[in-house]
Amino acid sequence: MRLDAVNDLVGAAAGRAGLAGPPTPHQMRHAFASNVLDAGGAVDEAQELLGHASVSSTEIYTHPDPARLRAAVDAVPSPRELAGEPR
Repeated sequence: MRLDAVNDLVGAAAGRAGLAGPPTPHQMRHAFASNVLDAGGAVDEAQELLGHASVSSTEIYTHPDPARLRAAVDAVPSPRELAGEPR
């Protein structure tokens, strides 16, 4: 597919979505990496999909969903739970 055709498609989709302008490729990479992680993908999987040699390059593209972060914290048992006491 030609680059100008891709730009036309993205621009038309942005218009239908009511965006002020089409997203940049950089913004789309950030969103893609975050979506991979939010869907349960690992950072190394996102790294491979983005074509990065170093995982540190991938980490700057990720923006964890606050709900996913809260779920991760909630999944850690409290010391009381580990001692067998109710919450």
